[in-house]
Amino acid sequence: MGDNTWYPLDNAGKLYSSIISSRATTLFRLSATLTSPVHPDYLQRALELTLERFPLFKVQLKQGFFWYYFEQTDRTPEVEKEKYHPCISLSIKKRGSFPYRVYYYNNRIALELSHSLTDGTGGLRFLSEVIRQYLHLKESIPIKQETISDEQLLSETENAFRKYYNKDIPAPGTRLGKSFKLPLSLDKKGHYHIVTGIIDIKELKEKAKAYHVSINIFLTAVYMESLLKLQDKIAIKKRPVVINVPVNMRSFFESETMRNFFVSITPSIDARLGEYTFEEIIQELKIEFSRLLTPKKLSQYIHRSVIAEKSLTLRLMPSPVKDMIAPSIYSFFGEGQYTSGLSNLGIVRMPEETEDYIERVECYPPPSIGNKVKAMITSYHDQMYISFGNLSKDRMLEREFFRRMRRLGMEVTIETNDEEM
Repeated sequence: MGDNTWYPLDNAGKLYSSIISSRATTLFRLSATLTSPVHPDYLQRALELTLERFPLFKVQLKQGFFWYYFEQTDRTPEVEKEKYHPCISLSIKKRGSFPYRVYYYNNRIALELSHSLTDGTGGLRFLSEVIRQYLHLKESIPIKQETISDEQLLSETENAFRKYYNKDIPAPGTRLGKSFKLPLSLDKKGHYHIVTGIIDIKELKEKAKAYHVSINIFLTAVYMESLLKLQDKIAIKKRPVVINVPVNMRSFFESETMRNFFVSITPSIDARLGEYTFEEIIQELKIEFSRLLTPKKLSQYIHRSVIAEKSLTLRLMPSPVKDMIAPSIYSFFGEGQYTSGLSNLGIVRMPEETEDYIERVECYPPPSIGNKVKAMITSYHDQMYISFGNLSKDRMLEREFFRRMRRLGMEVTIETNDEEM
């Protein structure tokens, strides 16, 4: 692939590139903790080999007149020793910077990616290749070096939103009016507080099974109940509680894309209708999830995503103007409509030959001003890692959620990058 190859951003990427700010960095984190300290020279070489395999990542963000785009570069990012709060302090619009970075700290390799480039699934594929190459260099694990065909490259760089867009399908209906917001003040810039709860998956599975639902619905119900309880304690006026739940579309539409291919569904409970028991919340979510998680219904969300980008007003607006208005549009129509976000990356499977060297895999959500607290979940081997990212100093949601999990009879180990919880 020659220089000056460029990629238009996908539908989600266009939005994320316009809303980037020092607080809403759009960076989410995926990390793996290995069984021994990370050697930076091997990690650098592993990153270079991975970029040969995934040239989509060997790019920098450029500003065109109407839209941002990614341009291929012959430069290579340098791996860095981690020293700041996660998901903060990377301006991907700065000349010469990349839309992601690779960190190491003791036994941990961390990849922080801008959502303008990819989603959790694309990011995990990239991270697992970095680790595979790293362990090949450091531990001599045998690996087969892949050669990538043009056809494979096309399928990995496709805009799957466009591929599955059907102009005859209507967009989904409108929202419930104003949602409940946690009354949180932003902490000072550069601070992003992480609280991770570690739970045994077997225990969790049994608990979800007792309620006849999947782990995902069970955890969303605990999250929803925690938000409803907080609203009871602190709000004078009841409002709907709305959670933004990203859905990996590759589970419903065939695609190998390494770019963004997810939509958000927004399960909600309208607290104005009265008190809900935990069983009632579970029942509501069960109906909502089964109603929305079908290819037919999800194709409406693809339609909405593409149609927003196709809008003539937006298309013809110069990109500096989009940068000015996109954050307020997004906070009004996007995150402004939700109470919080809960994203589950599911079971992470690393290449078999690397598994003995990897202790855990976890993820942190991107910081957001519209939803100052969000959570992201991964499962690896027999543990689940639920990480809250919070731009404020207040841990009310984290405390409520993990206390509820314990009251439901589950053991939770809590870790945090704060002095206190």
